[in-house]
Amino acid sequence: MKPGSRLLAPLAMSVLLAGCGGLLRSTAPAEQTFRLRSALPAVSNVAAIKTTLQLLPVAVQPGLDTTRIALVRPGNRLDWYADARWAGPLNDVVTALLAQSLRDSGRFAQVATDAAAMDADVVLAVTVRRFEAEQSAQGALPVAQVRLECTLSSLTAHRQLAAFTATAAVPAGANRLTDVVAALEQAAQQAVAEVVEQAAVRSAALSR
Repeated sequence: MKPGSRLLAPLAMSVLLAGCGGLLRSTAPAEQTFRLRSALPAVSNVAAIKTTLQLLPVAVQPGLDTTRIALVRPGNRLDWYADARWAGPLNDVVTALLAQSLRDSGRFAQVATDAAAMDADVVLAVTVRRFEAEQSAQGALPVAQVRLECTLSSLTAHRQLAAFTATAAVPAGANRLTDVVAALEQAAQQAVAEVVEQAAVRSAALSR
């Protein structure tokens, strides 16, 4: 073996390994995770009605039962934003948002999501029919669309009190993921605020 050949072999191996490391290094963007915040401030000076409310786990329209953030493209084609997710399955995310908003409103004596937690006076069932960004044409700004179909029932009177729908549409400020998520959050907050108001008004009528 020639002098120096013993040094060249380890050097060649180190260069090869370095090259492999470069090939294995991911260049894909990091996945972003988003959550929804309640827009209703927690209040303590609102006179709560005596009604206790149970929020059932939210149901979700097929196609939206995922952690992915939906985009409806022209032609009613359902797609999803790459490298972006909600903090959990959409039904869990919306259930948590509704529960927090109902509690923060101060409109009820108690709000629970656990069926075994209490004997509720009324039960609120919600189905998410729309929760996506909608793009009407190629290159157009997406519009956040939220539609919540609700049924409020009385356990004490054994009857349905109301069936109503809360909707909201909020244009995104730009065709960027962060702007789309901000618009979806705002639309969700508007729709949820309507659900809280309707549930409180109908429940108050029951307690009179």
